[in-house]
Amino acid sequence: MSATEENTEAILPCVLVTSCDSEFKEEALIKQILNSEILPQPTKQEGTVAWFPWTINNKYYTADVRLCAVPSTTQVTSEIAQSMQAFIAYFDSKVKDGMEKLNPWIPVVEDLAPEVLIIVCDRVSENGVTRHEAQQWCLAHAFELVELNPQDLPDEDDDFPESTGVKRIVQALNANVWSSVEMKDGHNQGFGLMSSLVASRHNNPRSCQDSPEMKDKASSLPHEQRKVHAEKVAKAFWMAIGGDEDEIDGLSSGEDS
Repeated sequence: MSATEENTEAILPCVLVTSCDSEFKEEALIKQILNSEILPQPTKQEGTVAWFPWTINNKYYTADVRLCAVPSTTQVTSEIAQSMQAFIAYFDSKVKDGMEKLNPWIPVVEDLAPEVLIIVCDRVSENGVTRHEAQQWCLAHAFELVELNPQDLPDEDDDFPESTGVKRIVQALNANVWSSVEMKDGHNQGFGLMSSLVASRHNNPRSCQDSPEMKDKASSLPHEQRKVHAEKVAKAFWMAIGGDEDEIDGLSSGEDS
């Protein structure tokens, strides 16, 4: 691999995927995100940390990203810290203290401030982590809760049913403004906004709020509101490139009031 190729590889954004459940490995969730029973060959591996390639490809843009399996906070390298734009953590909802194992990740997330923050479980449980407990934790730390197999599914007769499970995870990742984004023909009307947001990432890869249009507002927000603000930026970007609003309906856990 040439030096140029190595540099390109290094700057690709990553989705940090971790699991706080010893019986559910990071790779299991990555397989679901990729919709594949077999993992691709990792582009890089250091011990138990592995980078898996993924090209987000929808009708508006493509973006090369890396799904990075990181079992513990001690394995977050400077490379991961510099390129992380999304954080997804699985926890065991069947036990009462399942969410406590997420706590070591909070300082990491607060320091690096990735735009997408999701915690994942099989489903909430009255005998383990309840829905109320999970939602309160998410409110306190600006995360979104996704159940892979929720007990209560959305009404199929709804005009705009909410996405659930891994589909919701993929939807949230598709709505993010990735630094590696490449617009498709016919969807370039939002190029100015996209350029501003992406350029801001090169100056400060962790915060799309640092673009000139967003900096003042974002800096005045407390941490728990920054995720909502970032999602509003993502929505604005999505609409600017001609995206359909119903495709990202319900993106933010804090809907506009």
